[in-house]
Amino acid sequence: MGKQKQQAKILDKAKLPDLIEALSARAVCLGPVRSADGPRWERLKPSSVLDLESVNTRLSPKAVFLPQREVLCTFRGDRLEDSPPESEAERTVLFGVRACDARALQCLDLVFGPGQSRFSDPYYLERRERALIITLACREPGRACFCTSVGGSPAGTEGADVAAVDLGAELLLTAVTDKGRDFLGEQEALLTAADQSHLESARNQAERARSLVGAVDLEKLTETLARDFDDPVWEELARPCLGCGVCAYLCPTCHCFDISDEVDSRGAGVRIRSWDCCQYPLFTRHASGHNPRVNRKQRLRQRIMHKYAYTVENSGVIFCVGCGRCILNCPAHLDIRVTLRALQTRGGRS
Repeated sequence: MGKQKQQAKILDKAKLPDLIEALSARAVCLGPVRSADGPRWERLKPSSVLDLESVNTRLSPKAVFLPQREVLCTFRGDRLEDSPPESEAERTVLFGVRACDARALQCLDLVFGPGQSRFSDPYYLERRERALIITLACREPGRACFCTSVGGSPAGTEGADVAAVDLGAELLLTAVTDKGRDFLGEQEALLTAADQSHLESARNQAERARSLVGAVDLEKLTETLARDFDDPVWEELARPCLGCGVCAYLCPTCHCFDISDEVDSRGAGVRIRSWDCCQYPLFTRHASGHNPRVNRKQRLRQRIMHKYAYTVENSGVIFCVGCGRCILNCPAHLDIRVTLRALQTRGGRS
């Protein structure tokens, strides 16, 4: 019974600066902060104005674990000098991660962790191990959100160490993992016990938020994609696409990268990993010059197939969490929900 009490606590919002100060003394504390361009992830300080209302930051917290550009090793000539650097990852607390973004981290875990492959990424895993994820349930889902269609929930706890619910003047904090339980224990002086009314309010809020999320029927999508690989509908769907890569760079589950070497005149160099995108014409070009995906139709199809068919086949998981970023930020106004519905209704009719 005592353990159960520790799992659900109440934080008065007036004490948020005290919590941030306590966290910042022991870790890099990041959270969504209001700015002229909307909420964005920043390093927090007690005076930071946390944005707990906006549904999503434009950029997901993916970059905390998979930086857009990072040095993997240094070398001189044919001699490796540093690979990888000795554990430089700091302890990190991410406060206010939306449920979709926390769920996306579990997708990345399948790629960079040892679960689905004999390979694993020490850089990514080191950052994940040192991070504490505090999610924040959505009270009002955004107009482009469709998390429930891909197995998520506005108040989901997948990928969270601590799940937070905004109850107005208070935050309900519930431990999800042992790491989360340790966190609540460490901050006990700032917290009070949650009672049944708090839990009931959180449940009601979660049910209401879930009812407001737009739905896309994906029940037969995977088999439709497998059957209709060459359907003419792909040509029509890809016609507006600019191939700019905004969808991939903002997507919390996209993880493709390129590796390049930069060498100076003395033979000293660095090996760099940087994000890449399957919508770029050079993404699949071979050293011979041959490119198996020469047009936008093939590249758009690859993006959809990868997220909704290939990853399902390989790991049993759709690599889309319904965050809606690609919908809100596409300069050509492409809407992946429209694409999916078109594939469901028109696929297989050629």
